[in-house]
Amino acid sequence: MAQESKTRTVEEIKVGSRWLRGTVAEELETDAASFRADTAQVLKFHGVYVQDNRDTRTERIRAKAELDYACMIRVAIPGGRLSAAQYLSLDELARKLGSSSLRLTTRQGIQFHFVAKADLQELMRSINATLLTTWGGCGDVVRNVTACPSCDEEVRRLGLDELAQTISLEFKAPSDAYYELWIDGARVPNQVLGAARIARSVYGPTMLPRKFKIGLTTSRDNCVDVFSCDVGLVVDIDDPTRIRVYAGGGLGRSGTDETTFARLGDLFGEIDRSQILAVVRAIVALHRDEGNRDDRSHARLKYLVEAKGVAWARSEVERRSGVEFAPATRDTFEVDDDHLGEFVGGGGSFDLGIKLPSGRIVNRPGARYLDGVAALIEEFNPELGITARGDLIVRDVPVRHRDRLYALLGTYGVAVPERLSPLHRASFACVALPTCGLALAESERYLPEFLDEFYAMLADLSMSDEFFEVRMTGCPNGCARPYLGEIGIVGRSKRSYDIFVGADRHGTRLNTLFARDVDRSLLVSGLEPLVRRYRDQRRDGESFGDFYFRLDPAEIASLRPAPRERRTRVRSES
Repeated sequence: MAQESKTRTVEEIKVGSRWLRGTVAEELETDAASFRADTAQVLKFHGVYVQDNRDTRTERIRAKAELDYACMIRVAIPGGRLSAAQYLSLDELARKLGSSSLRLTTRQGIQFHFVAKADLQELMRSINATLLTTWGGCGDVVRNVTACPSCDEEVRRLGLDELAQTISLEFKAPSDAYYELWIDGARVPNQVLGAARIARSVYGPTMLPRKFKIGLTTSRDNCVDVFSCDVGLVVDIDDPTRIRVYAGGGLGRSGTDETTFARLGDLFGEIDRSQILAVVRAIVALHRDEGNRDDRSHARLKYLVEAKGVAWARSEVERRSGVEFAPATRDTFEVDDDHLGEFVGGGGSFDLGIKLPSGRIVNRPGARYLDGVAALIEEFNPELGITARGDLIVRDVPVRHRDRLYALLGTYGVAVPERLSPLHRASFACVALPTCGLALAESERYLPEFLDEFYAMLADLSMSDEFFEVRMTGCPNGCARPYLGEIGIVGRSKRSYDIFVGADRHGTRLNTLFARDVDRSLLVSGLEPLVRRYRDQRRDGESFGDFYFRLDPAEIASLRPAPRERRTRVRSES
């Protein structure tokens, strides 16, 4: 049974793990339903989270029964690019071992949920056989490297996918533990594992103080929210040899600790494309050496940059890398592209971005996404791309098959993006309950209900065809990047949420707290006066986020809903 360690910190666990081996092998051989808490920490580096079903937790605790343990496994896919054969293999595994569900993540990976400990080795070995890997999907290392998946031929020629793969391989943890545990000890040729030898790796035995995120995009479109990453790399679309480097971003925070905060990365400057690995390696090493290893809530790179200053951090990176940053202007981006819908390319083919409900691929009555996506991929054998909103792009389908493709989508009830309202098309949520151990409130399961209610309100205001974006999370950690949404709904307790409003559509401005601790039943009615004010007083072409951003504090206060009333228990006297 997984229990919290009372004697060892995460840093101590890493030191004693023998380069991320721990006692995983021994515990896999036992009949226990889960892993020890120390082992669960080590497993994160292998892309495995040990969880329990939150829906049954209270009942099982009352019955003094063992919790309903399972694992979440995250496949790290640099740039979100995979083949039809790889996807179909993952689909088969999901049906066999993963509760017949896949979830595309907002960092362009793929997750399996509710995997039993007894099935873990088979799943991991099978994933590796597809030339995909979970190594580095979680843990205190460089996580999955994201990249704009644009279908535009000009963007695709920039090679962001290949660059994401190169960076990913450079920063895989230097250990044979993954091979030993999941692939029978064989160091098989696999261009996604990497695992550089210890002597040349940027990591030491304790890896990094916390996770580290890297994102790539172009100066045209910030669909991956690069400013929210520890390192954001922007390729100049007019001169692909030049790349602007941003560092110190991160969105995770605590709802009860005001010293934690969301932050956008600072512009360090511009470099030549050939210098990327040296510069990123220097930034990762700076985090390794100077990051806070005593307090995990302040261990992200953003706190180091905030405390020491951008000038200091830039100077340190230049010293460590031997690369001098050229002055540059902060990117503002040209478009807000969700990469959904049809894009006609050359050579008689087209690409189609398919909206998935918060990235979930599962069969439900009237909407058989698992079967529908598999059928489409089996028939057309397309290359695939995952967006940073958890949606799927099918690429290079012959135009002559267009009618057949759309007929397939209709057969399985898979929504065509053009038939969705702008609100439903733009919005997404994190997983939250019942699997995430950090979730305070519902998110993925609640978002459809919230959107339908919000859409009904918009219809009453004659605004149903207008663009609004909602990003919802079950806690303040920000996995769906709510602080970069026009409307961010962040779980605060089982029944209440904080409302953030005012980000721009290019990911260059954080939103701010509009209302704290709002009861779930009052979220839409609490936003209605603000939406009404927007309808009546906006300027031509002004977005909802930009409108809110220019309101003065007094106006915002007059529109703010009251916080949730808390019930006070009265103890009866005998």
